[in-house]
Amino acid sequence: MPEIEKETEQVYGESDDGFSLLWVAVPICAMIVGTAALYFGRPVLLPLAIASILSVVFSPVATRLEPYCGRLVSAALVVLVAIGIISSMGYFLTVELTAVADQVSEYSDNIGNKLVALEKTSPLWLQHIKGAVTDVQHRVAGANPAPRQPREVMAIPVPATLSDSLKSVAPIVDGIVNALLIVMLLFFLLYSRKDLRDRFVRLAARGRVPIAAQAIETAGYTVGRYLLLFSAINLAYGVACGSVAWLLGLPSAPLWGLVAFLLRFIPYVGAISSAMLPALVAFAMFPGWGKALEILGAFVILDQVATQLGEPFIIGHGIDVSPVALLISAMYWSWLWGIPGLLLSTPLTACLKVAGDFIPPLGFLSILLGANRVLDDYHDFYRMLLELNPDGARDVAVAYCDENGLERTFDEVIQPALELMGEERAENHISDENQRLIIDTTHQLIAELGNRFAKTRISPSVRVLGVMAPGEVHFLGLLMLLELLRKEGVVATFAGEGKSPAEICDLVKRFAPDFVFISCMTAECIPATLELVPALRAISSRVTIIAGGPAALEQSDALINAGCFQICASANEARRAVRRFILQRANLRAPGGWRIPRRYARDSA
Repeated sequence: MPEIEKETEQVYGESDDGFSLLWVAVPICAMIVGTAALYFGRPVLLPLAIASILSVVFSPVATRLEPYCGRLVSAALVVLVAIGIISSMGYFLTVELTAVADQVSEYSDNIGNKLVALEKTSPLWLQHIKGAVTDVQHRVAGANPAPRQPREVMAIPVPATLSDSLKSVAPIVDGIVNALLIVMLLFFLLYSRKDLRDRFVRLAARGRVPIAAQAIETAGYTVGRYLLLFSAINLAYGVACGSVAWLLGLPSAPLWGLVAFLLRFIPYVGAISSAMLPALVAFAMFPGWGKALEILGAFVILDQVATQLGEPFIIGHGIDVSPVALLISAMYWSWLWGIPGLLLSTPLTACLKVAGDFIPPLGFLSILLGANRVLDDYHDFYRMLLELNPDGARDVAVAYCDENGLERTFDEVIQPALELMGEERAENHISDENQRLIIDTTHQLIAELGNRFAKTRISPSVRVLGVMAPGEVHFLGLLMLLELLRKEGVVATFAGEGKSPAEICDLVKRFAPDFVFISCMTAECIPATLELVPALRAISSRVTIIAGGPAALEQSDALINAGCFQICASANEARRAVRRFILQRANLRAPGGWRIPRRYARDSA
């Protein structure tokens, strides 16, 4: 029998290792397959992505127009306006860039003089390196004599075939077809947006993915508002850059404003690129370096004003996309789809982030792409515990406790981390070993954090006994409550884990508490709790019994009828009950001129 059990454990161990490897390999394979599909499906997916992003941006506009002119006309008007704006920008860019190229070619002498002056002012070590490279090139050319000149042969031109003629026309036809495809997709996405939403909800329901219709509306509104306001800020940035270029005397100022507007959609590097192009033109056309540096500095300052002032006040927190995620997304989409992918990287990342926020199976996208600026403290604490680094987690909690106090540490670090652990364990995202380490470390840490604060005793003393309902396994919330009460001068004692009703009753007889706090988190503990409460009341009619936890709140009436004084929804309610008791007892004992301590008078309000 021991040999059979040993072989069974070995088989199960190998099976667990295989499942762990499969859990790691599946996402990697899915990413590789998805990337290949995006790369080879570019002719179809790129127009679809452009039309989808434009529909998200213009959906709020179409929704506002629909009550006045109907769904068909509103969608058609939005599409026509979008076509007009994009066509005008394309035509304007083509004409103006051609004109600027012609103007710059007239200043070849100025460019040559500046390059010569730059070469003369180069450091001596750089000139030595350049001379050495030139000498090596001459030696290589001398070692390899030039080949003999080939004989001249007169070639007779051959008439071009139909396929050769179509090669030059094919890119133009392809561009026109893609443009028409984007226009038609945009129109139908705007016209059928409600129908598509309903279809998406029905498909999600068939796949057992819980998505509320309100969540889809909120997600669409969030992305649309973000992209629309972001486009408005970029437009203001482009207008400001064009005005600066005009004030500095740079030709084709509207062109540089339009270039700045478009390139700022590229995260972080777009604004710098929009400043480099007019700076190079200024370098070619104006004497000296002053104009080029002025334009470069003005564009960078305007970008910082838009980033640090415009976006926080107009957009607010937006959708909290991580800067690193935006940069990686820009590289990824530009590698897949070239310049169009680079321009679409920010909108696509925003859509994926919001999808992760509202669609539970895509929650990993919210973790990968999100900034999570508000939740850094408990996320650092939780992450270190997952990394099997309890000492690092302890340092985070202690530092936060020293800065913010014990109560805020429990509320903002320990409790959120425990809730996150419960959610991820329920979804089987972490193992039993991870959960056990988190619970054990937190158990030790609660007492350690409580011991960092001086405790003043109340006279006469107030005794509190914290017990777990028979069959209950969650006790960390009760421990945190008891530590907060100890900090306020209460004699608080934890009965321990796994106590039977008889053992709890025996502790109440020996300890003679003023309060008994019963932690009842799960519904399975309610029957035993309903039997325990009358037994405690039979021991002492003066003891105040308070229950707390989700299960206790659901069965509050039954527990009150059984003998509980109060059902608390939070630790603060339980603490207020203790403070009221202290005040009432002080009022009974105090002589006429005796004053209640200000701390309890204030906290009990």
